Amino acid sequence: MVWSLHGNGTLCEAVDPVLEGDFQEDEASRLLHIGLLCVQASPELRPSMSKVVKMIKESQEIPQPTQPPFLSPAIMEINTVRQPGFSCKSQPESSTQSSGNSMTQSWIEPR
Repeated sequence: MVWSLHGNGTLCEAVDPVLEGDFQEDEASRLLHIGLLCVQASPELRPSMSKVVKMIKESQEIPQPTQPPFLSPAIMEINTVRQPGFSCKSQPESSTQSSGNSMTQSWIEPR
C-alpha cells in the first residue's frame, strides 16, 4: 500500500489515522520516503544508517527508491488497495465495514 501511495504522490496517507491530521505532512512524507529506501529489495540499494540519520536531519538529499520486484502493477493501483481511514487532503472517513477474519492461537507447553 505504501508503494502505491508513493507512486501516486500521496505518501502521507500512510500515516496512522489515529493522529487525525495532527502531523506535519512534509515531515511525515519525508520520513516514509526514507523508510521505503530502507526496505528496498536489494541490500546494496538500502542506505547506511549514517546516511539515514543525515537524511532525517535534512542534511542529505533523499534519492528515489526503486520499486520492489515482487509488486505487480495491479498491486500498485491505489484503488485496489485503498483502505478506509484518514486522508491527508480530507477529513477522516467513517467506515462501517466489518471483517469475518478469525485467529487461532496455540501454545506449546514444556514438560
